[in-house]
Amino acid sequence: MEVRTAHRQDLVEIGRLAHEVWWTAYAGLVQPETINRALDANYTPAVLAERLLKHYCFMAVEEGNTVGFAEGVPRNDRIVIETLYCRESGDVAVGRTLIEAMHELSPGLPMCSDVILGHLAAESFFESIGFAPGEVMEGRLEGEAIVRRRWWRPAPVPAGHEHS
Repeated sequence: MEVRTAHRQDLVEIGRLAHEVWWTAYAGLVQPETINRALDANYTPAVLAERLLKHYCFMAVEEGNTVGFAEGVPRNDRIVIETLYCRESGDVAVGRTLIEAMHELSPGLPMCSDVILGHLAAESFFESIGFAPGEVMEGRLEGEAIVRRRWWRPAPVPAGHEHS
């Protein structure tokens, strides 16, 4: 599997992957209209092109096929994982590799990601790669009330600074 920075020529494939994953991941957690609004608002080529310029965006490709996409927003005190899609639900290796690529750009920072409560596959994934559940927040997704849990992965302790 190759992990590389996402480019402008990947926009259509990122949109396809988002449509596929959103319907699989969020059906039953939010209304179908909410999924449609979220996809329409966030996955047009113009919106995606802007996100590629501002954020850490990576593609995972295997044998010429896109198998994953990740987007992180660098902040002063953390990296916020905004998007993590794997074509095969539950593919921990792809997701882990994408997150590690993102983390290499800001290795001293903790990472977090907000997951809609009840999205068991995402919760299980984050827990399996060393994230811990954090605060629960109420919010809105394209007008629909939702509840999210923030998952945290602490910054690595620099070598020689570990406590016994």
